[in-house]
Amino acid sequence: MLADGLDVVFCGSAAGTASAKAGAYYAGPGNRFWPMLYESGLTPRQLAPHEFQTVLQYGVGLTDLSKFQSGADSALDTGGDDTGALAAKITRVAPRALAFNGKR
Repeated sequence: MLADGLDVVFCGSAAGTASAKAGAYYAGPGNRFWPMLYESGLTPRQLAPHEFQTVLQYGVGLTDLSKFQSGADSALDTGGDDTGALAAKITRVAPRALAFNGKR
């Protein structure tokens, strides 16, 4: 979920198990991403995971370091990270900020 001119791009390690199953970012039942996005003022209302595509209209982008694996951060193979592809994407869309989140 990237576009030119974004204010911020949030980059996770990889889709969690619940997110991969739902086909949506930050879809785990205990995940605080969507409430925190709203509470920080980046969105005018709290979005649900299935509404992830609407973040672009608020200047927010979403991506992951690894697009080819999913699961808990502790179970991910760091060799699956594609830092080169991430760097190319971020250079191309040039957001004002890049924020990493995750547990590793």
